[in-house]
Amino acid sequence: MLKRIATWLRPGGCFLGTTGHSAWTGTEDNWLGGGATMWWSHADAATNRTWLTQAGLNVDREEFVPEGEGGHALFWAHRP
Repeated sequence: MLKRIATWLRPGGCFLGTTGHSAWTGTEDNWLGGGATMWWSHADAATNRTWLTQAGLNVDREEFVPEGEGGHALFWAHRP
């Protein structure tokens, strides 16, 4: 999917993505109070950084965004 997204960008075009910071697979019951179980599975930030560069994007900045006991990785990247 990231390779396809990279083709949507013009040279110099920017990409901003939020990913998991730590690899995790699990569920959250009553997610957002809707009564349904939410299923999650995501890779860690290092793997996501690798996937972005393999897709042909240059990662310009990465930031940890805390949430509860964990958090997310926020990536700024661009198409060369």
